Amino acid sequence: MIWAWRSACLFAILAATAFAPLILISEEAQASTSASLYVGPASGTFTIGSTFTVSIFINTNGNFVNAVEVNLAFPPDKLQVVSPTGGKSIIQVWVNQPTYSNSEGTLKFQGAVPNPGINTGSGLISTVTFRVKAAGTATLRFLDSSKVLLNDGRGTDVLGQKTDGLYYLTLPPPAGPLVTSPTQPDQELWYNRSTAVFRWTPNPEAQGFSYILSESPVEEPDDISEGMKSSVSYNDLPDGAYYFHIKMLRNNVWGGVTTYRANIDATPPANFEIEISPRDFTSNRRPIAAFETTDVTSGIDHYEIKFISLDPREGEKNPGVDTPFFIETNSPYSQRLEIGRYNVVVRAFDKAVNYFQAERRLTIANPIFEIIQERGIRLGGSLLIPWKYAAVIGLVLLLLLASFVYQLWHWHRRFEESLAAGAHTHPAIASKLQELEAKRREYKSGGLKLLWWLLVFVMSGFIFFAPPAQAQTATTTSTADIEPPVITLFPKSLSNDEILYIGGRAGAPNAAVQIYLQNIETGATQTKSALTDKSGAWFYTFPNFLSSGKYIIWTQLRVGEAVSPPSSQMAIEVAPAAFQFGSRRLSYEDLYLILFLAFALTTLLLIAAIIYFNHRYQEKKRRLLREISEAEESIRRGFALLRHDIEAELAIVRKFRMSRELSMEEKLREEKMLKDLDSVSRYLGHEVWEIEQAEKS
Repeated sequence: MIWAWRSACLFAILAATAFAPLILISEEAQASTSASLYVGPASGTFTIGSTFTVSIFINTNGNFVNAVEVNLAFPPDKLQVVSPTGGKSIIQVWVNQPTYSNSEGTLKFQGAVPNPGINTGSGLISTVTFRVKAAGTATLRFLDSSKVLLNDGRGTDVLGQKTDGLYYLTLPPPAGPLVTSPTQPDQELWYNRSTAVFRWTPNPEAQGFSYILSESPVEEPDDISEGMKSSVSYNDLPDGAYYFHIKMLRNNVWGGVTTYRANIDATPPANFEIEISPRDFTSNRRPIAAFETTDVTSGIDHYEIKFISLDPREGEKNPGVDTPFFIETNSPYSQRLEIGRYNVVVRAFDKAVNYFQAERRLTIANPIFEIIQERGIRLGGSLLIPWKYAAVIGLVLLLLLASFVYQLWHWHRRFEESLAAGAHTHPAIASKLQELEAKRREYKSGGLKLLWWLLVFVMSGFIFFAPPAQAQTATTTSTADIEPPVITLFPKSLSNDEILYIGGRAGAPNAAVQIYLQNIETGATQTKSALTDKSGAWFYTFPNFLSSGKYIIWTQLRVGEAVSPPSSQMAIEVAPAAFQFGSRRLSYEDLYLILFLAFALTTLLLIAAIIYFNHRYQEKKRRLLREISEAEESIRRGFALLRHDIEAELAIVRKFRMSRELSMEEKLREEKMLKDLDSVSRYLGHEVWEIEQAEKS
């Protein structure tokens, strides 16, 4: 760590400040153009096992530079650094000696030039010698971390253009027999056959051949003859690059070696999943499909994608026949889609034409509300409520609303009955009236009789609330040796509200693929036809929904009058996802929508009932309280008169007390009048709000 820190500091000092006082050229002249890095030779063809040298140059383009950092990358599986060297270099001070890593495929040069720097059109920085390890294409690439620093006292980076090197690496020319391979005819391509067959030209003067198949490009066969045969076959080979080495014995002398490369990759790319953004249930009309995988042997060559609609399109003629097949693309991929359901199919091809196919269901939904079959209710394009939770929430909400409506109706009826019976029947009023009447009889107060009749009120009202009610074909016999079509695209599952699709490849372009679909239960058979394109690909979507049940499907290829044998049969079960009423269909989504609308209507009616009953409840409550207030006022007047009568009698008793001693009976009568007077005074202090609180409780 200390060594790295010191190296960095030394490089910075040399680049920016060490010779700054002696600068002879103005900054404006130095920074007029950008410097560039390039390699020489920039291209070339080299054989396996050979070495070649690459020089790294700098063109300062009129600038004076005093520090350079060059970082290079190369493919470590194809090239190996033998020796990097400074040699005759423009670099006078190496901050670090040139370093490299054959495992990571990197090279690094870091050095400086004393003041005034260097101004050159082709200054040599260093040379590197590579050894060729394997056939293919190798790129020697400048990394973005490379720098060319200006001699301006600040170390300004003026690196502009970087020109990489591209080199073609091949096998050495044949030195022995001429070798060909019918299974791997091109040594640069990859093939998905696990068998390799090699043939070589026989020679009348040959005494024998020695050969070997290995994974090393520079191996030599032994000196033991394998006989005089002119071909050999290797079966069940694992994936990888193989080298067939052969030499010939002539005049008891072994000749040179011929090497032939065979690339085998019979394994498809690794499994992968399609990621849909923002999600696979979305209202976004332009979703993004992201996908990526690897292939350990030959590598990924390209991807193909197709969006297959599961809904019929109005006005579409001959659906499936003219539908474009897969299109080549890169990840991520975006395409504008209409509202509906789709199967997104992505195929990843390796360089041996093996492919792995991934599928993902995509729904482009209405942005406000959508029923997701078998999933739940989607709200606002983001929130998905599963059916079991939606049912519980809906039921609880209905019960709460119904309970609230019933409570309001109960309160409304109670106030209605209270108004009909009159305010004098209210418990708070009735008890006071009884006590007032008892006192009135006791004190014989005639003034209360008129007030009693003023308390009688007659009211009527009635509210009524009623809750809302709620074609058969025959298979043509094969007449020619034609391979039947291969089915590569077929839905894993299907319901009777989704469109059936089928696709694949055939051995003839612009030929007719006959598609037979038979209902196992009824025996009814449909026959459809699709055309192959120039590569033999074909695709078809059925125009109508299928009834629920079990089906089998197979195909035949027709080329002119010749017809292939039938393909293997594929079975599919169409699950019931819609109700059939004659010629009309009611899907589960439609049923869910009807139930939702019924729920929404019921909810609206309950809310309307709540508003109505609450309004009537508040209105009748105000009327009852007003009548209770009037009754209370009348009772207070009655108690006021009663208090006046009691006080008059007490005055008489006091007069008697002044003239004589009261008897025991008169004392008891006085004591009782005092208690009654205190009780009447308490009643006169009561407020109407206490009755309101009693009503609310």
